[in-house]
Amino acid sequence: FWSWRGSVVPRIFCELIVAIGLGFLAYYADNVGVELVSLVDFLGSDASDVSLPSVERGEVLDAWVHALLILPIAFLLGFRSVIAYVRYWDGRTQVAEMVLAVGEMMRLIATYAEGDDEEAQIERAELRRLLNMLFAVARQHLALPHRSRQLGGAEMTMVTPNEGKVLAKLRNRLPIVAQWISFRLNECARAGRISRNDARLVESRLADFLRAWSGAKRVAKTPLPYAYVQVLNLLLYLFVYSAPFTFSRRFGGLTPALSAFVALTLFGINAAAAQIENPFGADANDLQLGAYAAVVEEDSEMILRQRDPDTEKYEKFWGKRALHQRLLREGPAPAEAAAADGGASRMSRPSVGIRTGAPKIGVSGTPQPVAGR
Repeated sequence: FWSWRGSVVPRIFCELIVAIGLGFLAYYADNVGVELVSLVDFLGSDASDVSLPSVERGEVLDAWVHALLILPIAFLLGFRSVIAYVRYWDGRTQVAEMVLAVGEMMRLIATYAEGDDEEAQIERAELRRLLNMLFAVARQHLALPHRSRQLGGAEMTMVTPNEGKVLAKLRNRLPIVAQWISFRLNECARAGRISRNDARLVESRLADFLRAWSGAKRVAKTPLPYAYVQVLNLLLYLFVYSAPFTFSRRFGGLTPALSAFVALTLFGINAAAAQIENPFGADANDLQLGAYAAVVEEDSEMILRQRDPDTEKYEKFWGKRALHQRLLREGPAPAEAAAADGGASRMSRPSVGIRTGAPKIGVSGTPQPVAGR
């Protein structure tokens, strides 16, 4: 029934204290004989014949000003609440689509990637690693500002050092990880481990993932217009903090309690809407992306285990391609040896442009540039 976790009360605690304090002030002022000046006094003596509602002197503020303020507040607050819930549910839907897309890609790979030899199992385990990395990078992009997106943490342990150097330089890392997955699929298709049609099916699900991620990013990065929020907040503060002076004459000692109730209702609804407008983050009411990442990892392992029961033993090859075993046995090809003599890896990011063949994947698991014609 009650929990401080996820409650809006801590967020509006200061506003509640101010409203209660003003309630006591209004009650004290009314009881010592200090009356509020009515709006009629500002109109001058010539306006004394103006027909006003039959209210007492201290109630003119309640009858006029608050009756005018409550209409725009109700409209603005109701509109913001509806928009916030739509954004929250839209974000939840997009994350569910991302989880589904990763599961479908893993299912297609585990089902249609041919070969039961060790190299084939290593290749499937490597694709599973990249799919987990895909969701982990998407989670980082949605939940953290750019300056906080440092590579690390339990969800990023599957990133190799060479890949980390590439990703650390980029603001938008997800398309690069998706490109690495496409490179892997292309190599599998060229090696005859998966048909071109099946590879296209996986690519279509990868496109679905990117589309869902784009929708989630739109929710996370598009705030409610500041002018709208500013007008709503100004009207809320004006209405709530003037309310005690309209309650004191009618309700006497109940003024502080009624002031707190009005503040809790209006400020609470506004705070709840502000919190769920962006459902990605670390707040209690935000979507728990860490739990979704755990589901992705567990599902991908479970699906691949149906094909490769001993798949966990190939995790030591994560970041390496199946060709790595042949290189260890036979040594690098002349061209590869010449490239190795050139020094450390010169790749700063995946190369795009004119290529003589399929993109090459280095031993570290990171796409290497291919010389143009």
